[in-house]
Amino acid sequence: MAIQPLNPLFRRSDVILREVKELVESGQTVAMVMPFTFYLPDDSEWLLPYEPLISVQGENVIVKRNVAKSEGRGSIKERWAEGDIKIMIEGTFVNADLTKYPATEVQKLRQVITQRRAIKIKNELLSLLNVNYLVIESYSLPFSKGENVQNYSLTALSDDSYNLFIEVK
Repeated sequence: MAIQPLNPLFRRSDVILREVKELVESGQTVAMVMPFTFYLPDDSEWLLPYEPLISVQGENVIVKRNVAKSEGRGSIKERWAEGDIKIMIEGTFVNADLTKYPATEVQKLRQVITQRRAIKIKNELLSLLNVNYLVIESYSLPFSKGENVQNYSLTALSDDSYNLFIEVK
């Protein structure tokens, strides 16, 4: 049986544990296209295994005014600013031992999601969008088929470093 590409979220109904086992046992490596790295609270780097799926959603915040009895159509766009960028990260942790849960990876993920500060990240796509920090808004560890598999999803918002102090001269 040929090894098929592994669906990282196991959304296909035909993915079975035998395919996971064959991929792990084959030692086949797959180069990541856009690796994703979190910085942990001790500033060490943690590269997410099995390249996660990254989705990005942005918006412009626009203040609109409607003029009463206006001859023109629509609203007047008074001012606008770039809103937060919403980032969805979905992936899977797989332990090479088919009988063991990927506890180490889940513990590292917990270190990431419990930080009470902006989290430094490294990812080429997000870097192109000038996103170098994010905050985790919500997370999910849904049911995952197999003892050695845990799916995860994170919803995050971009964050920047702001200087809120005004120098008085």
